[in-house]
Amino acid sequence: MKTWEIEADGIKHEIKYKKGFTNKIIVDGETHKVKSSNMFLNVIDYEISFGSTNCNLVVVGTKIDLAVNGSFLGSHEEYKPLNGVSSWIWILVGISTLGGMILSGIISLLIGLLMSTLYIQFDLSKKKGAVIASFIACSILQIILLFALVILRS
Repeated sequence: MKTWEIEADGIKHEIKYKKGFTNKIIVDGETHKVKSSNMFLNVIDYEISFGSTNCNLVVVGTKIDLAVNGSFLGSHEEYKPLNGVSSWIWILVGISTLGGMILSGIISLLIGLLMSTLYIQFDLSKKKGAVIASFIACSILQIILLFALVILRS
């Protein structure tokens, strides 16, 4: 469980995030159940307002941080709303999973699925270079696996 205490308009507030089968955000003792907006990766952007103070609890994968008035408390970066996964990322996911399955079977499919979670996480973090590097690494791994299987079969 991750906990933050913030002061807004002279009043202390406690915000907690509890991960489990159901993700919960607890604001001053009041529980709110939240669902991920992505089926592959835990992605939550939950807005909390205390008068003139705006907070956003953001979860991407295992990274959890609270933004207060546009700035994250943990990373001190500027808050940018999560807009969802770009459409071109889903194309890379399809190529990595289905292409991997066609190339060298179930092991390559699993590699594609695992690497696809990185594509999504990097895209949500606005790291396009890391997405492309991950895709290239995945493709190379799948091709190496293909050659290894061909050599083993002969």
